[in-house]
Amino acid sequence: MSLRVCYVVNAVDETSVPADIATALVDYTDVTVDILAWFQAEGFHGDDRIGVQCLDAPDTTLGIDMESFHRAREHLRGYDVVQAHHNHSGSFAKLIAAFQGTPLVSREGNMRRGFTTEGLVFNGLTNPLTDRVVCNSRAVLQSFRRWETFLLSNGQVEIIPNGVDIDRIDAVMERGSSFEEPTDGTTEGLVVGTAGLMDEQKDQRTLLRGVAAAQSRSDTPIQLVIAGDGPLEAELRTLADELGIDNDVHFIGRVERDEVYAMLNWIDIYAMPSLWEGFSAAAVEALASGTPSIFSDIPPFSLPYGDVALFHPPGDHDALAERILELSSSPERRAELGAAGRSLVEREYTIEHVTDRYYDLYQTITGS
Repeated sequence: MSLRVCYVVNAVDETSVPADIATALVDYTDVTVDILAWFQAEGFHGDDRIGVQCLDAPDTTLGIDMESFHRAREHLRGYDVVQAHHNHSGSFAKLIAAFQGTPLVSREGNMRRGFTTEGLVFNGLTNPLTDRVVCNSRAVLQSFRRWETFLLSNGQVEIIPNGVDIDRIDAVMERGSSFEEPTDGTTEGLVVGTAGLMDEQKDQRTLLRGVAAAQSRSDTPIQLVIAGDGPLEAELRTLADELGIDNDVHFIGRVERDEVYAMLNWIDIYAMPSLWEGFSAAAVEALASGTPSIFSDIPPFSLPYGDVALFHPPGDHDALAERILELSSSPERRAELGAAGRSLVEREYTIEHVTDRYYDLYQTITGS
């Protein structure tokens, strides 16, 4: 009999990694996966094959009341495995599943720098209740506080990275899409691109300053395409204007994932100057597309991708500009990095590979 697994998340939408993993498990194994969204549920690729329910928990500091607690408890009955994906909802889910005696996985996808003190403590104190703590990168595991690690037993933690659907990326690139080139194809030169939430973590300020610095030193026109939205969008637009590159920076807003893949196929370089990450799906998707990439030199990037990308110190826009110029002047180097990145993803980060790892984990903890 196939296993029934419930993923508990804060929210789910088209960009959600838990939705990708759930859909792949249903597609490639006999596991049935449902998703319980604590606060909000939106559509995503493959949601016709996944059972999705939204708890509609109250948007308060605690994020739960007696009614939503009882509904969550009733919903989680009868599953063979409960997998917690996000700090807030996951901590409550771990308490419920442990009380009900359900095999339990906690998936850790964020560096501790991104946690509030309360969230860190709640998550760390409930992790020992699990059968397995799964980190999506070695950098995430290394970011655990010492007391968190002390509370976990030997063999309780393992690393399973995020995976990408290479077939979907290839299909978009082969068929094209409705993506409209923001430069209208009228300007020759180099195009740098990025995708992500416009916030402190992604540090698009450094990217804008890096592109401006590279432009000032290059005979080749350089343009920048930014996909996404977020709280810093107005500030970033103002900064582009202050740097004198507003005509060469194209803010295309939040777009569907297939449009991001089409953008990757069109740009020359992907750049991601994040100050911290857990495991960036956007970064591995860029590598999977064969786009030469420049990342900030932080462990979640440098540890897995050290041989297939270029790096700059976090926040150092001059070093980023040098990396852009290095690739701008060498189409051969761009091709080399693009091919190396694609090869790495094919070996280690396909969604099929990741699905096999989770399938084996569920078999182990349920004794199936």
